[in-house]
Amino acid sequence: MKSSIKHKIDKYNLLLLILLLLLIGLVIAWKMPQKEDQYIHVGIAVYDRNDTFMESYIRELEDKIGQSKMQGKKVSYDVYDAEGISSRQEKQLQEMYAQDYDVMLVNLVEPASAASVLNDAKDADIPVILFNREIDEKDLKISKNVWYVGTDARAAGVMQGELLKALWKKQSKTLDWNGNGMLDYVLVEGEESHFDAIRRTSGFLEAGVSLPLNQKGNILAEWKRELAYEKFEALDEVTIQNVEAVICNNDDMALGVYDYYKEKKLKLPVIIGINNSEEMHQKILAGEIYGTLDNKMEDQVEEICRLMRKILKQDTEAQQKVWYSTPQAVVKQNGE
Repeated sequence: MKSSIKHKIDKYNLLLLILLLLLIGLVIAWKMPQKEDQYIHVGIAVYDRNDTFMESYIRELEDKIGQSKMQGKKVSYDVYDAEGISSRQEKQLQEMYAQDYDVMLVNLVEPASAASVLNDAKDADIPVILFNREIDEKDLKISKNVWYVGTDARAAGVMQGELLKALWKKQSKTLDWNGNGMLDYVLVEGEESHFDAIRRTSGFLEAGVSLPLNQKGNILAEWKRELAYEKFEALDEVTIQNVEAVICNNDDMALGVYDYYKEKKLKLPVIIGINNSEEMHQKILAGEIYGTLDNKMEDQVEEICRLMRKILKQDTEAQQKVWYSTPQAVVKQNGE
């Protein structure tokens, strides 16, 4: 009997000892410094990866930040593709706020919605770098932790006008197919209320004021190649046959116009785009398309990474709210 009681007491004591050791272990673990997260976490919201330029942009960004170290840590990132749908991006952004990212990089579907997005990011206390699709300047004042990186849209439009002026000056007789003394052209714009489209168009018109411009059509093609083709095809036949130049807000739309002329076996007008996408670049080198403006995507990605480092160091007091890359003209050899 005594042996049985002693055995039970021993088991009880052993259980108490195990529990005591577990408790001591938990206290020690709690008191010890927690293991530091070995990554900087970045969330990237993209308006549409089906956009040729944006897909190239995101690949460049992924390559750059994937190879970077910031604050001695590797960078971990997640990419959210809204596929051009604003409601989809809104849901994605709400997810991103909950992830507590160190930095968010945001390419908005609807730049006009920036105020709502930035207020939510401010509440979540997450710094935001907007890129590529410019917002209204007043929205940048919503938070001290928001910046914009892109290209100077107006400057790109001005350069399109300058390219056309130089070509007209050099070979106006050749360019004026119908001999009416005017430069008959069609303007292909991205989106009606999009800040970049507005600024690119106004820059072009400002620079072209000294040209004898005669606008034969104005198309809204939402930055898309297929839609530019469809909208161009809907123009009347006389207009199409008399168009001497087509000025486009981006390369995808310029390539849509190119597709139309090639398919119909018509003489190509002077086509000028913006972005310097790979396909556009190759067609310029081949002498099929006149020119484009390189937005210097690589410079923008470099600036985004530089700005992220400053944000993580909390060294942004002297940082300007807006940073623009400088567009560069790309034209076919001899401009002919």
